[in-house]
Amino acid sequence: ELKQVLSNYEEVINNIEIYSSQTLKIILEYAELLAFHDNNKNLALKILQRAYGSNSITHIMKAQIKMLMADIELLNGNIWDASLMYMQVSEDFNYETIGNRAKFKNARIFYYEGEFDFAQSQLDVLKQSTSKLLSNDAIQLSVMITDNYGLDSNYIAMAWFSKADLFIEQLKFEEAFSLFDSINVNYPFHSLADEILFKRAKAMELQGKWLEALGYYGDIIKFHPGDILADDALFRSGELLEEKLANKTEALVLYKKILLKYPSSLYGTEARKRVRQLRDENSFISN
Repeated sequence: ELKQVLSNYEEVINNIEIYSSQTLKIILEYAELLAFHDNNKNLALKILQRAYGSNSITHIMKAQIKMLMADIELLNGNIWDASLMYMQVSEDFNYETIGNRAKFKNARIFYYEGEFDFAQSQLDVLKQSTSKLLSNDAIQLSVMITDNYGLDSNYIAMAWFSKADLFIEQLKFEEAFSLFDSINVNYPFHSLADEILFKRAKAMELQGKWLEALGYYGDIIKFHPGDILADDALFRSGELLEEKLANKTEALVLYKKILLKYPSSLYGTEARKRVRQLRDENSFISN
């Protein structure tokens, strides 16, 4: 299926003569598929560089291209090349969403490298972003660092965890899980326990292993119901059941659980909407 999809994109792209916002969208999608799903990062970068050099590209379109190029360089392991690109986009579009997104991704690089204090200083600024999604991402990473880093004895575990997080970003799942195992063995009661389960679940999702992901989310719900990721695990489980496993009955149960047990959850509004939607569907089927 992937080969057929890539062939279709290639056919369209070969006929593109002038770049517009619509054609650029196709190019970005094609490059992302090549890099993240077909393991063809060099071709993806080549296509993006060709588009970047076009005279018909606007400044904002160049920023979009550079952001994806930086993502691919990060995937390639060239993290400081990626960091430079993120900084360039951030400086050029300092007061726009794409600039703040670049600043967040750059802060994340310093987090990956164990520069937690500097990463925090960048995240503190981004918490005030007008983009709710970006603000939530910054708050989530900031809270995770604050909760699990501070004492000298915590630095090694936190450094291993952030490196494992980078490995997941680079789709190196075995390396990531090896570091998670090291944390569990050497720091068996560390506060990162729920974070590790959550990252394992996300790694399973990236591989399309929905049942394994559900298992890890289930462990968070069972063993860490009072921790900050419990409602995240419930919502992600509900989404997987609803959208990937077509088990809407079980999904409905989990969405309801969010509303009952975590009334102040950020997922409250969306969970309530999905409960109503699934109830209406069940009512329609019954009738």
